[in-house]
Amino acid sequence: MTEDSSPAVQAASREYWSQARRRAFLERVYSTLGLSKRPASLLSFEEVQERLRLTQSAYRGLQQVPLDQIVGSVGRYNDFTRTFLPLIEGDSYRWRRVAELQFEMGLPPIELYKVGDAYFVKDGNHRVSVARQFGAKTIEAYVWEYETPVGGLPADAEVDDLIVKAEYRAFLDRTRLDLTRPEQNIVLTEPGMYPELEVEIELYRQNLERIDGEPRSYPDAAALWYDLVYTLVVDVIAESGVLEMFPGRTEADLYVWVMRHRRELAERYGEHVSVRDAVQRLVERQQRPGPVERVMQSVAHSVTGLMRSLIPETPRTDEYNDLSEPVAPDSPLGLLLRQIYGQRPALAYADQRGDDWRWWRGEVRGKVRELLGLRYFPASRVQVEKLDGDLISGVRRQKIMLTAQDGLMIPGYVMRPEEASGPLPAILIMAGHGTIRQTAGLVHSAHRSNGLALAQRGFVTLALEERGFGELDETDHIGLDSVGRLIGRPWLGTVIDDAMLALDYLQSRPDVDGTRLGATGLRLGGGIALFLAALDERIRAVVVQNYIGGAVAPTMIPGHGCDFVPDLYRYVDLSDVARLIAPRPALYAYPRRRASTALVRQVFDRMRPTYEVFRCPDRTRFVEHEQGDAYDAELAARWFERWLVEEEDTSVLLWAPHE
Repeated sequence: MTEDSSPAVQAASREYWSQARRRAFLERVYSTLGLSKRPASLLSFEEVQERLRLTQSAYRGLQQVPLDQIVGSVGRYNDFTRTFLPLIEGDSYRWRRVAELQFEMGLPPIELYKVGDAYFVKDGNHRVSVARQFGAKTIEAYVWEYETPVGGLPADAEVDDLIVKAEYRAFLDRTRLDLTRPEQNIVLTEPGMYPELEVEIELYRQNLERIDGEPRSYPDAAALWYDLVYTLVVDVIAESGVLEMFPGRTEADLYVWVMRHRRELAERYGEHVSVRDAVQRLVERQQRPGPVERVMQSVAHSVTGLMRSLIPETPRTDEYNDLSEPVAPDSPLGLLLRQIYGQRPALAYADQRGDDWRWWRGEVRGKVRELLGLRYFPASRVQVEKLDGDLISGVRRQKIMLTAQDGLMIPGYVMRPEEASGPLPAILIMAGHGTIRQTAGLVHSAHRSNGLALAQRGFVTLALEERGFGELDETDHIGLDSVGRLIGRPWLGTVIDDAMLALDYLQSRPDVDGTRLGATGLRLGGGIALFLAALDERIRAVVVQNYIGGAVAPTMIPGHGCDFVPDLYRYVDLSDVARLIAPRPALYAYPRRRASTALVRQVFDRMRPTYEVFRCPDRTRFVEHEQGDAYDAELAARWFERWLVEEEDTSVLLWAPHE
């Protein structure tokens, strides 16, 4: 502390700091246990600005601002809790110095950005923290206000609120329902719901064209859909009184859930269900245990999650036994696992640099290609048949049939923004345990129409059908894998061969910038994207979401090893495969608070030091999201925009600042 502060003031500031740190710890414990209803984390203003497309601000002068309406920060949102309690022990000196100022002369004004009823700290995070710790209700601030056409954020806003707001803005931009039906009140509370409605409206538009025999614009179809479909279903929901069973939800939420349930029943059983029956079945499916049972379940899950978060990571030699399901050491599987984890892979990474690193990378790529049985060779001309196309939500979607190198016709959907001009970055979308209809927005699923969603963000996307799925499911992919292994051609290798040919096709398209290619997928599709990026440097950026495969933990995938690479552990593990992507950008996104996420994070943590040593740590991230089993298209879009759009020359991504 400074010499100007008296010993008494310094002692008091230390006590206030200690109290703030204790409260920060307790606040995080309560959040982990699910005992606190308030948001736990500050919001990032940069994320708010990007998702709500905030561009112009107006200076509002010096004001007294309620402290509980300050919900975020510019740049320092990870340093404090939502109530601005300090999380960084190293902030002690600065925080206590500000506390001394509060004791002696009061705090100077801070600087804030305002969005709706929410404020974000531009300058003065520690002053906000100290003021709240001292019990102040307001703080003096210079305020700049941003306006957005869909309104601002509430003071208790969360990240999902940002996503919903951004999706609502896009929904109104495309449907024009705010102009054609100003009385509409389609308010949704979950991310991903507005894109579902957009797909539904597009299908409705196509049906109108088939019935009437004349073209229909998307806004006209949206208005008719609102009049003849949406309002009728909402009336049934209102009459049933079911909305009272879902506190905090809207009639629009119930509409989406009811229509999803009808589609699920129709797809699974070929059964047509009336709206009234679907409402009743939704109620039955959503029945919950009594209050006591819910509390006990919540406490049990929360305590388990808290204990996991407090247990330190174990060394690499022990982690598999700690993280896998218990296996008797003398059982057939236990003995096999002891052999796997008791040996050191022959080509395991050993901190190579420079020429040694490049030699290691070449050796491992060659070995993995060999184990996968890859037969791909660059095609001078890719044979593609173009089929019917349509326009949906500003995206031109066309079905194609790509001739594989063994002669098989592989279906796919190419999607590109209708209004875009010139060569665009392109992304290959792998559906994994799914189909191209799901990724292209023709069928609702956990993929959340990611191919369509990324095309709406300015990319050319190609969703490629995988053998054993969708239109190629005459023989299941497990059967294809079993037979292919007889000749050293596991299913995964065959699919990667097809994916590499798809990259040839993308590079041949005049509307694609062949130096700006990415790959992504959900679950198994993310694993395919990972292996593809590891083996093919044409992929300049990759996003892997929710992939848990046999190479992560063999016991997690009992009896379903379609992504197992024969003999892989004799040579490398998955962290070494992921390391082959370096120094190119790679984002790994997984659901928050899951044991499987902890497994993958350990793989990531073994790989991450390569990026740090190469002095490009910003090119890889591990993100825990709140989307559960669903694909987070917004997260992927921002990653691809950063590396495939903003990067002036993507060839620099092939090289690290320091190898």
